[in-house]
Amino acid sequence: MSGLLVPLDIPIRIGGEEARRRAVEELAKAKYGVLPHWEDELLNRLGRVLDGIVEAVLRFVFGSPGGGTRISAGFVIAVVLLLVAIGLVVWRVGLPRWRRRSRDAAVDLDASVPAADYRHLAEQHAEHGDWQAAVRDRFRALVRELEVRTILDILPARTAWEAAYAASQLLPGCRDDLHTSAEDFNAVMYGERRADEALYRRMTDIDDRVMAAADTVDLAVAETAGEP
Repeated sequence: MSGLLVPLDIPIRIGGEEARRRAVEELAKAKYGVLPHWEDELLNRLGRVLDGIVEAVLRFVFGSPGGGTRISAGFVIAVVLLLVAIGLVVWRVGLPRWRRRSRDAAVDLDASVPAADYRHLAEQHAEHGDWQAAVRDRFRALVRELEVRTILDILPARTAWEAAYAASQLLPGCRDDLHTSAEDFNAVMYGERRADEALYRRMTDIDDRVMAAADTVDLAVAETAGEP
């Protein structure tokens, strides 16, 4: 009936070709880089295939008057374009390579204990061959020192990944080192990796590099840059 509204009826303001073109332009913006000529040509061909798919779907949905549930052309086009956009993003940047972060150990810092004391404890554990405790307390020394230098806020509870991420905001050049230290700490704390002298020495080297970088941070400038 002409007076009834069709469920999910979305007004169509642009054609399928125009919608495809705009989607491709969005994906080709600076975030993804300018597309080389051969990639642009491939996208154009993909767009023509998409147009054929949309046309076929519309014929299937609307081909039989009065038969079945009607779905608006706008809804169908939106779904198809969304799937194509996801495919283009995956094609351009690849599937995300998620790092395993299923478990994130608490750092369990005592705010009354100086970083130097945690480092001293770590050295004592290392002298006795307790590498698991040595790695644990050296990472705690690193996080505690960053709190003292106000690069990290003092929090009652913080995990290793949270500490590494927060510190990397002011120490972007140490992002990889901070990530590695948190990864090693978690692996040792959950028994996923056997701690040894080499792992402990890597943690101490990271501690030294991060502290050297922290010496160069102008906190006044960093705080100003972070203001809205």
